[in-house]
Amino acid sequence: MPDKEEKIEHTMRDLCDEDIPQLLVLEEKTQSSPWTEEAFRRCRQANYPGWVLEKDSKLLGFVMISLSAGECHILNLCVDPVFQGKKLGRKLMIAALIWAKQQGAMIVYLEVRRSNIRAIKLYQKMHFSEIGIRKNYYPKEEGGEDALVLARDISVEDQEDIDQ
Repeated sequence: MPDKEEKIEHTMRDLCDEDIPQLLVLEEKTQSSPWTEEAFRRCRQANYPGWVLEKDSKLLGFVMISLSAGECHILNLCVDPVFQGKKLGRKLMIAALIWAKQQGAMIVYLEVRRSNIRAIKLYQKMHFSEIGIRKNYYPKEEGGEDALVLARDISVEDQEDIDQ
């Protein structure tokens, strides 16, 4: 596992169809109910934008969003567990927020498992606020897990505000 202070060299680029096999691997490593290949393919067919971080042709993380009627929805954000805690999730979020703002989005929404404390802390640091709860939103072996619904108003922010 890399040292917590080690800087991870990587590149960011647009997500493409050829990334789907690696996206599935990342999902399996990080999610108790991972997205399927069909879910990724449907998002790609709908032209939902996304970005990946990679090093030596290996994906370290990705984000996928939808944008409609001035609203952005973070559909999926994932970082390989080996590289978590290195601000890669933050970089992906910043890229998504800046792009959404440039496209005219005024607000950004996302759902997060109530138990995903690490992600919740990231979103709070990025000025997302809880606006609701979706009961039993995420599947679990026994029943479901609630999702916290978070939002951030980006209508009056410029790029420097988003980067903070």
